[in-house]
Amino acid sequence: MSSSTAAAVAAASTPAQPTGAHLGHTSLNIDSLRDLARKELVNVLDSVQGKKGLILDPNLSGPLSLIAEFALLKDHGVEKIYHLQPGPLETDCKNLIYICRPQVNYMKYIAEHIHTHTRVARSGAYTYSLFFVPRRTALCEKYLEDAGVFGEITKGEYHLDLIPLEDDVLSLEWDSTFKELYLEQDTTSIYYAAKALMRLQGIYGLFPRILGKGDYSKALCDMMLRMRREMAVDDLDASQTMQLSQNIDSLIIIDRSVDMVTPLCTQLTYEGLIDEIFHIKNSFVEVDPSLVGTGTNAAGGSASAGAAPGKNKKVPLNGGDKLFGELRDLNFAVVGGLLNKVAKRINADYEERHNAKTVPQIRQFIVKMGGLAAEHQSLRLHTALAEEIMNYTMTDDFNRILEVQQNIVAGIATNKEPEYIEEMINKQAPLTQVLRLLCLYSLVNNGLKAKQFEFFKKEILETYGFEHIITLESLRKLGMLTKQVNTKNTYGLVRRSLSLIVDEVNEHAPNDISYVYSGYAPLSVRLVQCVVQRGQEGGKQGPGNRGGIAGGNGWRGFEDVLRMLPGRTFDETQRVEDGQPRSSKRMNGQPRISLVFFLGGCTFTEISATRFLASQEGGQRDFVICTTQILNGNTLVDSIVQKVPDLHAAST
Repeated sequence: MSSSTAAAVAAASTPAQPTGAHLGHTSLNIDSLRDLARKELVNVLDSVQGKKGLILDPNLSGPLSLIAEFALLKDHGVEKIYHLQPGPLETDCKNLIYICRPQVNYMKYIAEHIHTHTRVARSGAYTYSLFFVPRRTALCEKYLEDAGVFGEITKGEYHLDLIPLEDDVLSLEWDSTFKELYLEQDTTSIYYAAKALMRLQGIYGLFPRILGKGDYSKALCDMMLRMRREMAVDDLDASQTMQLSQNIDSLIIIDRSVDMVTPLCTQLTYEGLIDEIFHIKNSFVEVDPSLVGTGTNAAGGSASAGAAPGKNKKVPLNGGDKLFGELRDLNFAVVGGLLNKVAKRINADYEERHNAKTVPQIRQFIVKMGGLAAEHQSLRLHTALAEEIMNYTMTDDFNRILEVQQNIVAGIATNKEPEYIEEMINKQAPLTQVLRLLCLYSLVNNGLKAKQFEFFKKEILETYGFEHIITLESLRKLGMLTKQVNTKNTYGLVRRSLSLIVDEVNEHAPNDISYVYSGYAPLSVRLVQCVVQRGQEGGKQGPGNRGGIAGGNGWRGFEDVLRMLPGRTFDETQRVEDGQPRSSKRMNGQPRISLVFFLGGCTFTEISATRFLASQEGGQRDFVICTTQILNGNTLVDSIVQKVPDLHAAST
């Protein structure tokens, strides 16, 4: 790996604004989590004396950039940063620190580096330290032992788990969770999630109630309760001093397998569409430099940070950008009008310079100019992004796909849906888009009719390659693309019982979470609404009047519809040291907080819908969304699609 590559990695790892500048503004003080992760990272770096090289798991460089800026790494001796990848590691640094996920392929790369160094340099020329994120595994250590390098490496752990993306969003940023958990039946991520949630309880106090839906959600709950019992055995004093949280009154765990429909639908919020078109990763989006312009971006950093000349530029998307904070959760139909209003206001503010006559007035305007410049740059960015999105959403293909999706989820039975999917295949549309629509059709209709299933299987294999027989089998195992075994459609009953389709939607002044999909309410967030709000007439009319967990309702009133959904339903009460359950006491009149954990990933629209629930609670309840990863329909399906190695690229 060349020094230029190392420089590029360092640039990519550098956030375009002060890390965590947008955190710490809520009663839960999420910024404290970032500070803990930052402090532990410093301890990791300081465990190796002198100048050092840092070799990062490529999937960790983004998350680490949310924890610490490159200047902090330099202050603690890091001279160069490299990505952990196959091939020899060419470096002048003699002290090397590896930080990576516990994956065997990374152990193979590390062993290869050490063997190469041993051949070309005298023994002991390099020192190696390896820190697993978030935990070491016996399998990885066994591989290092078999490779003959176990004794060459100093090993440790870096407990980076839930990473603050926003004041109300925490993510493990474990991108492979969905595939590992639901296809490969690898439950490692449940263990990591449990450890992360236990750490939250150590900081904020015990969650008085843990509720959820889905078999893996129940497994996560059970693991947390078992960890608490084990902690009581190992450290009785620590267990007895743990009290119920003063702010958090519940943890609600939603298993992704309970609602596979929502992520397959096209997101229609501003942030959701940015993710659909550009793909947001670790709170950054890469865009063409022409969309960003020059100067300083709204978040306070260089607009060109993290990008080499001629390449896409990384732009932060978070609450540090006030305009983005106003736009992100809106239905895109509203965004253009709001941008126009902001442009007029900024122009009016600039015109105030003509009224500045006296020295104090001029001084006051000059002070104001700094904020106006940042707002103007933000307006430029989001206007450019909105134009790009509009170019995409105005196409016939987008509108036809959206129409087909909305017909499917609304249960409008026509022949147009399968006909359009066939047309997409004939036009050789991207396979991910074809499968995304076909899986949605299968899930809502309880599978495809046998003849229809075989037809699409044949068409896909002949058009996209026979290697995708593995893709189709994987989708079958996941239950996403199956043959219809009976005509009873439970999804239709769920749709009616929970009012998932809302005919009259006012995107400008929404009164229901369905605005995020212009008429479809995400099932996952409806379930959250069932927990925190009292239902009407025993749940038959869907969630309605405000009430909440404090009243002890939980799932009460929704038992019938919950039985139609896959997986177990649970409601556990945690008790303090005297064995009695206690209600959490609110601190300083702050709103109660519910943690919502999406196991298997969530979309930006589900985050927006959850925020909308909070806005309907009159300041009485806030939500903090936790997830294993952020995903959308494209990234979800693409993780399942069988990849064919590029033999030409490998040979060169």
